[in-house]
Amino acid sequence: MFVVESRDGDTIISQNDDGDNMYLIDEGRVECYIQKDNEEERILVKTLGDGDLFGELALLYSAPRAATCIAKGEASLFALDRVSFNVILQQTTIAKREKMVAFLKKVPVMSLLTQYELLTVADCLEEASFADSDVVIEQGDVGDKFYLIKSGTAVCSVSGEEGVCSTVVARLESGDFFGEIALLTTKPRQATVTAEGTLQCFYLSRRRFARVMGTLTELLTKNLDEKYHLGSSLVGSNNGGGV
Repeated sequence: MFVVESRDGDTIISQNDDGDNMYLIDEGRVECYIQKDNEEERILVKTLGDGDLFGELALLYSAPRAATCIAKGEASLFALDRVSFNVILQQTTIAKREKMVAFLKKVPVMSLLTQYELLTVADCLEEASFADSDVVIEQGDVGDKFYLIKSGTAVCSVSGEEGVCSTVVARLESGDFFGEIALLTTKPRQATVTAEGTLQCFYLSRRRFARVMGTLTELLTKNLDEKYHLGSSLVGSNNGGGV
């Protein structure tokens, strides 16, 4: 990064220009304005201060600047050029992907995927964290996510018809998965899953699950059908099953 010193009123980036740098404010304030088509007046939409970042969207998406950013008083900034930004982003993405693939290979059902399929799944997984006693999924709800446990423990419990007499049926840990029954079938969530202590998960939304999980969907369905008779078991671990 390199230092950029701006005086009061200096335009740091202009709306609709091509992006060449992203900026991190070391000291000072920067005001962001948007001017709509056919309107002369600019609208102040945000004021940024120490530690705030701006200008990265144009580099991420190769898009024109979305706003004009003007220094309010003197401002000291750190700037990063497009080429450096892309190299760093690429390196970070590769490192994250490799770490994710290494994790997926430890999950038996995932290890059956090809390297290309593993990379595809790795790119689509998102992370979510839950505090102790947080409910991740609720029995009876419509399922919209499939979860893989990164770290921590998840407690699976089943309630009777009247919602009483909740029974713990499994404790899932790192590498275990849950949530696939509701995505593979028309069944609602078959159990309630609650965090026991801090729980970190990777997850796929229903849309991404359907798009990228071709081979894995077949494997999970086969596990449910052959080992658990499509839901006779309500939870699953590394060896199959789900909620």
